[in-house]
Amino acid sequence: MNALAQESEAALASRLLDGFARISADVEGFTRPAYSAVETACLELVEEAGRARGLVAHRDAVGNAWLAPPGLDGAAPACGSHIDSVPRGGNFDGAAGVVAGLVCALRAAREGWPLRALVLRGEESPWFGQPHLGARAAFGAITAAELATSRRDTGRTLAEHMADVDADPALASGGRPLPEVLATTALHELHIEQGPELVERGLAACAVGSVRGHIRWSRAACVGEAGHSGTVPRHLRRDPAMAVAELLVELDQLWARSMQEGADLVVTTGMLSIAAESASPTRIPDRVAFSLDVRSSQHETLLAMEAAVERACQGIGARRGVRFALGPLVRTAPVSLDRAAVARLEAALPGIVLNSGAGHDAAEFMRRGVPGAMVFVRNRHGSHNPQEAMELDDLMHGIDAMHTALRAAA
Repeated sequence: MNALAQESEAALASRLLDGFARISADVEGFTRPAYSAVETACLELVEEAGRARGLVAHRDAVGNAWLAPPGLDGAAPACGSHIDSVPRGGNFDGAAGVVAGLVCALRAAREGWPLRALVLRGEESPWFGQPHLGARAAFGAITAAELATSRRDTGRTLAEHMADVDADPALASGGRPLPEVLATTALHELHIEQGPELVERGLAACAVGSVRGHIRWSRAACVGEAGHSGTVPRHLRRDPAMAVAELLVELDQLWARSMQEGADLVVTTGMLSIAAESASPTRIPDRVAFSLDVRSSQHETLLAMEAAVERACQGIGARRGVRFALGPLVRTAPVSLDRAAVARLEAALPGIVLNSGAGHDAAEFMRRGVPGAMVFVRNRHGSHNPQEAMELDDLMHGIDAMHTALRAAA
């Protein structure tokens, strides 16, 4: 038996995470672009570790990696996550779940029950403007417009980048699931928690009950009329900055009332700007650009908020003499994860069941008829930033719980 095969699970997890960090270290943080050589190098590290311990690794036709014991040809659950990251992000978002998938698959192989590890490409949206590319490609659900979208750092299209890593764009957009997906009976995904609740509650890990849906206006604007800051009286102003400020205050008050009534809701304005070339302390702006991101695990709450945003824009626009142009609206429905799997994970991780405010590959599988389940692991300082801080002991605790739940279902 070689030295790698004798390595403890914790040592393996630590070595893989250190390897991902080394491969993807950036000026600040860690960068693993979707469908890049860096993403491939990290994927190869996982494949090498699996092969050294007796697993068979292969790539599907759209570039994702699957690892299984020899002879596992039929239907089986999978466990894993994505290997890419946001630009200059943290090292554990996605990668922790990749490690968990490999460890669980190794345990299942030793114990004689079927499980595949899955390493997905391209989950993060900043690279091509849309998330879950690897998962959706495996279902044949990538659109022609997405294939023609350029990556933010290269200017080359998704189709070109897929071809670079021997992934077939035609199959990614062909409308038919790949054989690997058709043979997948469930997807379990471990992920760092991207919020503060586990840290606040002093818990190492927990089950996830649902993934919030969202309504998102990414390119909204409020258009008014420019003027001199000292000469235009209030009743004659058409000030888009004040109008957007009033909109945000109104939505914040609605958010507070909704939570008091028991709704699950978060509201965010991640972008708010006046064009630098025209901005001045002595000028009433003529246009303010902004975004709105509203998330909830409750479909009715999202519908109510969508209507509330539209009403507020109409009312404020009429009162202030401005025009809101919200632009394209993206809707994603909430997803309740598989009840039986959540119950098994909750039994292994008593305490709380959290909703996920961010999208995940397990939810994408669930949307397409493959049962999905998730474990969150405690992580300090949020995610999508270099300060992600997950403890190895917490990761192994989450892996133990996921293994227990998967084995109970085998």
